[in-house]
Amino acid sequence: MKSSLSLSLPKNTAIILGATSNLSFALAVALKGLKRHNADLLKRADVIVYYQNMDQTHRQALNRIVPCRFVEYHFPHMEGMRPHILRDYGEMTFVRYECFRFLKQYEYVLWLDADILVQGDISGMLAQIPHGIGFRREYYDERVRVNFTQDIPGYKMNAPHYNAGIMAAGNKLPGKMDQLSDWCYQKTEEISPSLYYPDQGILLLMCEHFKLTIDPLDEKYNCEARRCAPALRKAAIVHAVGHRKFWKYYYFDEWYQMYREWVKETGLPCQNNFPAFKKLGLLKYPLFQVAPNPTQHPLKFMTYLLRAGLRLRY
Repeated sequence: MKSSLSLSLPKNTAIILGATSNLSFALAVALKGLKRHNADLLKRADVIVYYQNMDQTHRQALNRIVPCRFVEYHFPHMEGMRPHILRDYGEMTFVRYECFRFLKQYEYVLWLDADILVQGDISGMLAQIPHGIGFRREYYDERVRVNFTQDIPGYKMNAPHYNAGIMAAGNKLPGKMDQLSDWCYQKTEEISPSLYYPDQGILLLMCEHFKLTIDPLDEKYNCEARRCAPALRKAAIVHAVGHRKFWKYYYFDEWYQMYREWVKETGLPCQNNFPAFKKLGLLKYPLFQVAPNPTQHPLKFMTYLLRAGLRLRY
């Protein structure tokens, strides 16, 4: 791993994100949301960005939003992974294993997925982890076994399920922090043929293995984009989980306006390969760069245009 742009001011919190070059625009929107809504938190937090295949132009542009420390990442155990993990997740999904190492230096660590809209103060998460680690409880009373293709012997597959897209951790966790990270990597390699939601399942097994009590985070810190308008209005973080993203599926006005700012400032758009848009010359417009595919989702596309025209928030 190679690091750069080190930060000198002592802080008590690390905010960690990760992205490949093709998702720099999404990471930019997440950083813009942090800057807009979390100025006080950023005064006491370092922002660490793990990256892969991201050139200096993209890194410098992100660093202009908020100062970041960049760390190049490579996951060492991809060879044994099932094909859908390579296709749908890639190496960067395992970056969150590194979060625990930062608890040797920081009091708190926040992991944020890149497919988020930060639209409020997220610092309240730090008060919700008295036992040292917190996730939002998954919807629909799902269980840990959904993360795997088969039950993992020796673990409670019927235990409550949590979404690991947003994670808060504190240095009150017992044991050595490197041990937590190392265990996650070792367990991933050991049971890779059984992984479905890969890193998420491993993190939940880790909590059981080390007898860690999971503190449930409020939904407002990890509210899925598909939720109803009242829940979205209360959310500090809206999370576009799965394949339905703020780009090429949803229209959220604040996300789109920050994306448009990024394109205007940098000329680094989302790479949209929809032939119809390209043929009509529409890909020069930010609105169409992140629009749903009209041939696959015609109703969603029309709704997207209507909501954009009216600048509807939800």
